[in-house]
Amino acid sequence: MVNKQSDVSKTLRNRCIPALVGEFHLHIDAQTLSKSFENFLVENQKFWNSDFSGYPEQFSHRPPKIHLTKKTKYAQELRATFNALINYIKDNPKSIEGYIEAEYIPLDVDIEEKAFNPQVEIPLIFQTSSLFPGTFRQDEVHITLLRESSDQRLLNSLRSMGFYSVYMEKPFGEVEIFTAQGTRRIIRQILPKLITYLRAVGGATKCSIKEERIISWWASSSELSLPCVISSIA
Repeated sequence: MVNKQSDVSKTLRNRCIPALVGEFHLHIDAQTLSKSFENFLVENQKFWNSDFSGYPEQFSHRPPKIHLTKKTKYAQELRATFNALINYIKDNPKSIEGYIEAEYIPLDVDIEEKAFNPQVEIPLIFQTSSLFPGTFRQDEVHITLLRESSDQRLLNSLRSMGFYSVYMEKPFGEVEIFTAQGTRRIIRQILPKLITYLRAVGGATKCSIKEERIISWWASSSELSLPCVISSIA
């Protein structure tokens, strides 16, 4: 089942999360953001700007114009930050058009660099569909690699599987982030196949595959346009 908007009332303080496990991420994905809220995020809550630098033109989904990130290893800090943002928005309801997500990272695997092997077949193809209004993804997988020096055949293979992608500038160059979203069951089903495929096929530079599991979320409107989620796998 996909997370429903009503779940946001069950804030992080109601969830049984150990005090220190792995890493937690908070993201602000917005089309508009007031200057006062941005200042609150950066100066008070220690977010940083992580805007996307572009995307392949052939994809219908457009990434948010504004993307801010905060990372912590402490669930208590994640809870406090998420609740502070929700309280700010309650007092300033016009401050953002977009969504907020709090995530746990249970898996982050680096992929060894080697030459692309065209004999390795893609392990799956998935179809996607739009979320129902007022719902949100449960889980997602990101494959991140250096865009210019990775083999174009690998990039094409990932797109043919059903991934969409965006670009982001890193200190070592521009990366392409391939993303698939859906229920926790579906993401956990495809993760082992994807890891095995990336290790076998090669062609990627500075590549990692990561699972980002949604803990809690907030959206400014139930009609907000969100990325599609996996509906079936072949």
